Amino acid sequence: MKHADWHEVLLTEHANNGACSHLLQHYESGNVQEDLCFGLWTPSTGACRKTAIVTRLVLPRKNDRNLHGNVSFTGHYLARAIRVARSSGQGLVFMHSHPGPGWQDMSIPDMQAERDRIADSARATGMPLVGMTVGSDGHWSARFWTDDASRRDHQWCRKVRVLDATRLLIWRGPAEDDMRDRRRQRRTVDSWGERKQRDVEALRVGVVGLGSVGSVVAEGLARVGVRELVLIDDDTVEEHNLDRLLNASGTDIGRPKTDVAEDAVKVASTANNLKVWNHRRKIQDRQAYAAAKDCDILVSCVDSPVARDLLNRTAYRHGIPVVDGGVEIRREAHSGDMNAARWKAHVASPNTQCLRCRGQYSSSDLMLELDGSWHNPRYVRDGGQDLRPNENVFCMSLATGSELLNVALRLVIAAQWWPAQMDVERNFVTGRTKANAGACHSHCTIMDERWAGDGAAKIGYLLAEVDRDAPIGLLRRIAIWLKLWVTR
Repeated sequence: MKHADWHEVLLTEHANNGACSHLLQHYESGNVQEDLCFGLWTPSTGACRKTAIVTRLVLPRKNDRNLHGNVSFTGHYLARAIRVARSSGQGLVFMHSHPGPGWQDMSIPDMQAERDRIADSARATGMPLVGMTVGSDGHWSARFWTDDASRRDHQWCRKVRVLDATRLLIWRGPAEDDMRDRRRQRRTVDSWGERKQRDVEALRVGVVGLGSVGSVVAEGLARVGVRELVLIDDDTVEEHNLDRLLNASGTDIGRPKTDVAEDAVKVASTANNLKVWNHRRKIQDRQAYAAAKDCDILVSCVDSPVARDLLNRTAYRHGIPVVDGGVEIRREAHSGDMNAARWKAHVASPNTQCLRCRGQYSSSDLMLELDGSWHNPRYVRDGGQDLRPNENVFCMSLATGSELLNVALRLVIAAQWWPAQMDVERNFVTGRTKANAGACHSHCTIMDERWAGDGAAKIGYLLAEVDRDAPIGLLRRIAIWLKLWVTR
C-alpha cells in the first residue's frame, strides 16, 4: 500500500446502520453488554489520505462469540471473516462496542485482541487490519494497524465519516483546541451550535473551478470557518472576467484564478489556522485529482464535460459528495433581452442520481471535448448544442455560489429529521423554486462503480503529472498582456 500521511474510515449507510443495530442492541434493551462483528473494507487513496471504505459486514452466527459483559470471538469466526474478505478482494475490519458515549480509546483487552489475535491473521487479505469502536451513542473511533509484524502498531484515524442518503456525519477524536476565540464566528455558532461548527471545521473541502461561482464558494467556506481548502483550476484572470469574478481587479489580469482566490480566502477566513492547497491545474491532472480525493466534499464549479465526468465518477467510486451546479441565461434572438435565467445546485453521491443521468453532461459531450470538438461551455444544460457563449451576471454568480455553499453545508449541519434536499433549482424570471428528485437510469454504468475506490477501472483521460498546459497558459498570459498594452 502507498504510504499515507493520515488515515480515515468511510462507512456506507448500509454498513453503519447494520453495525450500529448489531453492536448497540444490548445497550438499547438496557443491558450493559459489549458486542462485536467483522466487516470488509476497500481502499481509497488520495495524495495524502488513505481511506477504508467499509461496505459490508460479516455478522456472527450462533456460537461465533461469547457474551460475558465483555465479548470475545471464536477462531472459526475470524477464519470465516478472513475467507470472505479474501474472496471479495477486500481488507478486514474488526468492530466492537463500548458502553460509554463519545470517542472511544482502546482498553488493554482491546489492544491484545486486535494486535495479537487479529492483525497478523488479517495480513492474509493483503491489507492491514482496520479496528473500529462504537460508543453507546453511535460515535465511532478507528485505527489502522501496520503491515510490519516485527513492529506491530496502530495509527489512529483522524475521523470516521458516515455518508447516508442526505447527510455526511463526521465522528472525530477529542478536540485539541476546544478553548478557542469564537468572537469572529459568534453569529455563525449562534446559528447552528458549537457541535456543528466543529464538524464544519473538521472538513477538507475542494473547490474545482475558481471562476465567478467558485470564487464566491471559496470565500463563503473561509468565512464560515472551514479550515482546509483545496483550490483547483488551471485558468487565469482575463479582462472579461472582471464584472463577475469576486476579489479580482485589473491588476490581477494574467494571474492564476486560484492565486486570486487563495489571497482572498486568507483575508476572509475566520478559522484560527486556515490551510490552503493551491493547484493551478485541471482537475484531470493526476496531481490535482489525487488532492481532490483527500477532500470530504467537492464543490463543482466547472463547465467542462470531462471535469464533470471525473467528479461524477469520484463521487460514486470514493464516496466523496460532489455539489454541482451553475447558471444558465437565455436571451431573445432579435432583441438580446433576457427571456430565461436559472441557477441550480445538486448533490452527486452513491446514494443520489449521478450527474450524467441528471443531464448535466452526456457521453457524446465527453467524447467531443476529448477530441477537441467541444465549444459549448454551458453550466446547466437543457439539451442541444448551440454555440453561444456562456452568459452570466455577477448577482447570479453570487446566488449560485450561495446555493452551492448552502447545499454543501447542509450535508454536515442537517439534523436527521430535516427533509432531503439534494437538487434545488431557482428561476430568476418566473420566481419559482423546484426541488427535483430522480434516480439513475437502469442502464447507468456509473452505478456499477459505487464504492469501488482504488479497485475501479483506470480513467484513461487523466493527464500526466507534468503540467502539459503550462506552456499554453504562459502564452495565453503573454497574449493578454500584449493586448492590454496595445489597447492602451
